[in-house]
Amino acid sequence: MDEIVFKGKKIQISKTEILWIPMANVEIISTERKYSCEMLVDSGADITLIPRSLGEFLGLSFEGKKILELRGIGEGAIPYVIEKIKIKIGKYEFESRIGISMVEEIPLILGRLDIFDNFNIEFKQKGGVTIFRKAKGG
Repeated sequence: MDEIVFKGKKIQISKTEILWIPMANVEIISTERKYSCEMLVDSGADITLIPRSLGEFLGLSFEGKKILELRGIGEGAIPYVIEKIKIKIGKYEFESRIGISMVEEIPLILGRLDIFDNFNIEFKQKGGVTIFRKAKGG
């Protein structure tokens, strides 16, 4: 089976414990530009999220778009707009709906919408890896 394996970021939480943060190398592709980055793979995030400056770099326009609010664990809401854009993970390229945050102070998050339809994703905390397998029909 075709697998794409990504090593996570290591955080030492005690002298004997390591926590691995699941990360993936992703290419975000607009009609104007491409941007390669490392994104946090977040199975608890509803949607992939990037900051406004990256959306602007990719040549996306926010004029006339409906502004939605994303709420997470924190008390505040993050305003964002949804864009459909190409994403490439490994050799697989597909369209995905992503959120462009209207604020900058957010990490690059790879969320479930469209991503988890295209891949079966396995998190291996002990090995510190995240494995993407192409989903059938995805």
